[in-house]
Amino acid sequence: MRVCFLLASALCGTALAAWAPPLDPTEVISSTLGEQQTEIRTSIGGISGRLPRLAIPAFIMTGVDAELLEAAKTLGDVLWKDLEFEREFQMISQAGAAQVPSTPAESLPYESWNQIGADDVLVGSAVRADGNLQLDVRVINVERKVPTFGKRYTCSLRGVRLCAHTIADELHKERFGLDGVARTKFAFVSDRDGERMGGMIEQRSIKEVYIADYDGFRPSRVTVRGSLNLAPSWSPDSRAIVYQSHQSGFVDIYVQKLYEVQVQLGRPARGTDRAQNFLPAWSPDGTRIAYASSRDGNWEIYVVKIDGTDMRRLTSHPSDDSAPAWSPNGTQIAFTSDRGGSNQIYIMSADGGPATKITSEPRKADRPTWALDFIAYSAEVPGGVEIKKVSIGTRDVVQLTDGPGSNESPTVSPNGRHIAFVTTRWGKEHIAVMDADGKNVRQITFTGNNRYPRWSNR
Repeated sequence: MRVCFLLASALCGTALAAWAPPLDPTEVISSTLGEQQTEIRTSIGGISGRLPRLAIPAFIMTGVDAELLEAAKTLGDVLWKDLEFEREFQMISQAGAAQVPSTPAESLPYESWNQIGADDVLVGSAVRADGNLQLDVRVINVERKVPTFGKRYTCSLRGVRLCAHTIADELHKERFGLDGVARTKFAFVSDRDGERMGGMIEQRSIKEVYIADYDGFRPSRVTVRGSLNLAPSWSPDSRAIVYQSHQSGFVDIYVQKLYEVQVQLGRPARGTDRAQNFLPAWSPDGTRIAYASSRDGNWEIYVVKIDGTDMRRLTSHPSDDSAPAWSPNGTQIAFTSDRGGSNQIYIMSADGGPATKITSEPRKADRPTWALDFIAYSAEVPGGVEIKKVSIGTRDVVQLTDGPGSNESPTVSPNGRHIAFVTTRWGKEHIAVMDADGKNVRQITFTGNNRYPRWSNR
């Protein structure tokens, strides 16, 4: 599918800014290459239960030119990082792999690879084909001297990073049965373009919605509203987002598609200056949006179908309820409420009804995000905010961050193994990613202030 620009230049008197449209995941095509030894795919291949050690030598190129050289280097670099991210392989350093010359799979120097400790070697070759890039990728088991993975990939030169992400995800799926996150994306809000809102007593920064790869690369601006645009949430197929915006002079929620032309944005909650709508969350089945609304006088949780029909109020309490988050199976909703005296996290049926408090923070809890067996949330602590998670089954609480700076607004990866969040540890507000146990923190945004991260579903 050819990716089209979103038509937004007519809104708010704002000219369409220059930005790179997102790549449609269907732009990478893969097919099986040869035969693999299926009995080895599910084996970790290590000794005494250790992780299998994987080496990735430089890709072999046919028809060398500067553009192909750069593409091959990018492929190797991105693929190495993608595979290292999930920690299913013990990755041999690129410098270590460079000690052995790159060769075709049929002439692999097994003894040399054995000497540097490789259990498996990923052999890749790249060639131009009809204006695109054709990649043959095989993983060879060093001990048994047989291929355990083999696929051919076709992608554009523009899509080299997406191609590497696809290889990593498919290798993780075949080898370990793991749904990797290399092809997933983040939606987030940023002031990185430095625009300001005029006509106000205080000149406030414009915040627009962006999307980027899971590693922070290839950021694309997807709103051009000239206003405050916050709290994006993904559709289940990751082909659209819903977010809150001040573009009409009051706060409402808007639906925007990413890979097709859309002149008129959807406004399913039909907000007004007296019925404002905040913090949308798209249901796992794709049919409804949960959100907080002031339409009945105080903040309550509502749901509405994508087309704006069947609007229903789920909570009914004199205190404020906000920040809804769906359970993975769509049967429950977590939300924030101060009905007990301070903000805590509650859960209720997706059809409404009694709510159960699941946090008892000494100060405040906010911004729940639901994984399969836990809810991550922001917790106010002396001197700042930290990320915690509470077990759905036992209600046990684990604090995942402990400074520096404040850490808040968690979002869990679709495989439940990683959490992204906002942190001030590097000065400005940036997005970082950590493992679900709080380890291996890495920064993924570096420009402007960045907030409201939301991990895509696929």
